[in-house]
Amino acid sequence: MLLFFVGAVVVLLFIAFVATLLTMQLNGGRKVAICAAVYTVLFTPSWAPATIVAVPMPFGVMLGVGALTGAPNEIVDLLLMFWWWHLPAFIITGLISYKVATRIVGVSNVHPSNT
Repeated sequence: MLLFFVGAVVVLLFIAFVATLLTMQLNGGRKVAICAAVYTVLFTPSWAPATIVAVPMPFGVMLGVGALTGAPNEIVDLLLMFWWWHLPAFIITGLISYKVATRIVGVSNVHPSNT
């Protein structure tokens, strides 16, 4: 299980890296917004039901499994089942993702004055 989790996180980091590289041609505001949205969707902590317990995993892993198995409707069911977890998790991860995105791809608005 730990090996699967580590492998999934490595794949998510690679996807985030590729998304960051692809957004480099956009202007500052759009670049930060797209990167923050991608980071939020990929790395929000979530809960997925196992046999008799719920196990923590990144939301991006759940999206990947849903896409590969052809069951994206189950992701919506999981969001609704653990809504009390996902609501603050997406908000907090979004704020952290915004800060990270501004650090990585943000454009500095500070210009030296001519005075």
